[in-house]
Amino acid sequence: MKRRDPATIRNELGREYACIENIDNQVGRVIKQLEMTGELENTYVVFTSDHGIAVGRHGLTGKQNLYEHTWRVPFIVTGPGIKPGTRASGYIYLLDILRTFCDLADITPPKSVEGRSFRKVLEGKTDAVRDSLYGVYTGGTKPGMRAVKTGRFKLIKYDVLDGKVRRTQLFDLKENPREFLVEHRAKAISSLLGHTPKPQQVNLADDPKYAAKRKELEALLKREMKRLGDPYELTD
Repeated sequence: MKRRDPATIRNELGREYACIENIDNQVGRVIKQLEMTGELENTYVVFTSDHGIAVGRHGLTGKQNLYEHTWRVPFIVTGPGIKPGTRASGYIYLLDILRTFCDLADITPPKSVEGRSFRKVLEGKTDAVRDSLYGVYTGGTKPGMRAVKTGRFKLIKYDVLDGKVRRTQLFDLKENPREFLVEHRAKAISSLLGHTPKPQQVNLADDPKYAAKRKELEALLKREMKRLGDPYELTD
């Protein structure tokens, strides 16, 4: 999407909503067929997706970022042993799916499978099998962007445009789930939002009160990069 004017963004949002409606209709057809064949109660149905595009959020239009609106994906499961209407707040990777369903089917997964089974989460026996998530974007100049989240906090580090932009962002996702920045307080932006973000709804990376939390997450990020063989180091 090359244009970022309001009319273009509204049009793209409309296309996104239409896509969601169509997907919902198609999933409904699958559910109906399972009901007709009497197999619904014996079937696990998983709804998930690829990463979405920003469609104007944070002034972005693509998926080349690690903000929640793009990084997170939907994950809904129904099936035997899963209590309807429940929600787990823990983290998973999509690579955890194969090991989980091997576990549910009492099948030994291939040795190459790296994921963790979240069967106990589906069965309501625990809320999480992971306490952190690691994210990477390297589609532009290297090293790119890295993120880590644990608990209510999330860290994003940038080294992009051949080193011209090196930046750190720290968000309290409980207080600032939409990851507002100081730019969102501008009158032109807040008027579109319908309110002005609260003081804590901002990048906290340079706030002395959160220096220890930033240090903690930067250390976690380095450990994850080392564990996963990420050869880069991001500084700002």
